Amino acid sequence: MKDRILNSIFSLSGASIAIGVVGFMSGIVSIFIDVDSQLSIKWLLLIMLLAVSLILILLKVVYDLSQFTIPPPPFETPIKYVSDEQVFVIKRNENFLNNIVVGCYIQRDEIDRLAYLGVVHLVQDKVIQIKVRADLQVLEKIPESADELDRLVIRPVVPVSALEQFNNLETQ
Repeated sequence: MKDRILNSIFSLSGASIAIGVVGFMSGIVSIFIDVDSQLSIKWLLLIMLLAVSLILILLKVVYDLSQFTIPPPPFETPIKYVSDEQVFVIKRNENFLNNIVVGCYIQRDEIDRLAYLGVVHLVQDKVIQIKVRADLQVLEKIPESADELDRLVIRPVVPVSALEQFNNLETQ
């Protein structure tokens, strides 16, 4: 409910209504106050109207910028590999959901090649565990050092032919 109220107030129509109300109030004030006196109140009202309008516009811009979020990248590089459990550990990314099939790619000759098929095994607060389910024999062994892991890219996108292989492995 709070978000809905804030969205309404800081919308363009909400800002327009607020500026209109301030202008209406300055019109009412000019009816009851002598604006032709020695010290002209007209200039004070004009400055107040411009200041309030500027503040409202700046608040709208700040609110819009605070609502802007950068989407997570569609890939992650592994942080480490736990060989006992055959698990890659990556940083948490909203594109990786529980139990989805992911592809571990390695780049050779500027072409990404699918090296491993995995499944998102466990999503934790800061990291995600990806269990390796199929080794497609692109590499001699699963990389374990930091330099070798930097060459791997894990994506939540897998070719259909690899899914068929994965399906055959699961049914055996």
